[in-house]
Amino acid sequence: MPALACRKAFCRFKLPDVTPRIIVRLTGGGPLYYDAENMRADAQIFEWKVNGMPWFGWVLCFALALAAVFLWLAAPAGRRPQSNPFTGKLCAHRGLHDGNQTVYENSMKAFALAADAGYGMEMDVQLTLDNQLVIHHDASTARVCGKDCVIAQTAYADLPPLPDGSPVPLFADFLKLVAGRVPLIVEIKSHNRLDQTTQATLDQLKAYTGPYCIESFSPHIVRYVRRHAPGVIRGQLASGNPAAIKSKGFFHYVSHKYLLYNFMGRPHFVAFDCNHTASLSLLMDKHWFGAFLVAWTVRDQAVLNRARRLYSTWIFEGFAPDQP
Repeated sequence: MPALACRKAFCRFKLPDVTPRIIVRLTGGGPLYYDAENMRADAQIFEWKVNGMPWFGWVLCFALALAAVFLWLAAPAGRRPQSNPFTGKLCAHRGLHDGNQTVYENSMKAFALAADAGYGMEMDVQLTLDNQLVIHHDASTARVCGKDCVIAQTAYADLPPLPDGSPVPLFADFLKLVAGRVPLIVEIKSHNRLDQTTQATLDQLKAYTGPYCIESFSPHIVRYVRRHAPGVIRGQLASGNPAAIKSKGFFHYVSHKYLLYNFMGRPHFVAFDCNHTASLSLLMDKHWFGAFLVAWTVRDQAVLNRARRLYSTWIFEGFAPDQP
């Protein structure tokens, strides 16, 4: 073979041969034929041996590589929390409201009722235009308050009140109300300014002495908590609802159902929509890696009974659940 000064070499195998030949095309020259079992360069620089491998061997290697990547993507945090105050807890979804008939979701009255009943609570936080951390689920106040104001574009003083006349709660006032009596699941919404909202939430929770954790649908937010507050219990919200295919696309549906964003935040727990079939990733995270699972949203006793088989914490609304 000429000296290895050539810049390009293209190889192809002649499949019908028992011992295939390699056709090497050198830049500026014609094809040269070499025995594929033993090909040596000038001056014994290297030796290339082509050993035949059955096709299923390559398939097996490829499958193992895919499995390794899948495990890496979907794995939760390597270390479990030292203590878990959420195991076996029932948590009222947005407080103990009655479907916005007389007691409104994410209202101080709903939170007071839940705390007095001994239920944990799940609530949603986001920032107003003037950087006030408020508790409200939707990006707009239209559905609950009856007046359409985008919270991220409205100062707190200009937000409409809830239908019972009470203001949209400030997160700081909520923490004073609960005062550590029950565990809190704080969902950080991803409507706007993700880093700033997350940091504002962490800042207000620093002085809070009661049990709490943080969760979000946004893996970016979960990753922020992992980096800036690694001691805080963090969770990834996920769902296997196929309706997400139409609204958010197939990739979004698959990545959330199979927890393919876990590599970003390495969550301690996964909060999954228990009204849809659990994914392989969810079962793997629980049984292989020891992550605890939170069920949302349970709306009747029959669903709660089923959810107790897999999940260890249950977020409920719309009925009075029995205690486990």
